[in-house]
Amino acid sequence: MNNILRRAPLALIILLIQPAKAQVANIGDVASGLQSQAGSIADLVGAAAFLLGIFLGIAGLLKFRQHAQNPNDPSARLSTAFTLVFVGAALVAIPTTLGVGIGSLFGGGATNVSVDGSLRSIS
Repeated sequence: MNNILRRAPLALIILLIQPAKAQVANIGDVASGLQSQAGSIADLVGAAAFLLGIFLGIAGLLKFRQHAQNPNDPSARLSTAFTLVFVGAALVAIPTTLGVGIGSLFGGGATNVSVDGSLRSIS
């Protein structure tokens, strides 16, 4: 009885699964589908890098403060603070450099701010 109760959600999920709505006929359709999603994925990676960069920058500033309060503490080394700040700054710069780099390589100049060349906003 216990085994049947554990398998009931799986059986319910299998019954609710619908056939695929977007079936592709050839490899070209798969490639165009991936190409249309590449910009969104790159925007997600860029936003995550930006947020992580801000977090690491703040962590670096807090490490500077910790070192200023107790310079003899081995966990509050000055090199760690500089590393956190520089890595945070590099991560914050990734979305901008990605857009400009793609624009430089594939045309359009510095007006591109996304991998696929479109200007998106978070709404």
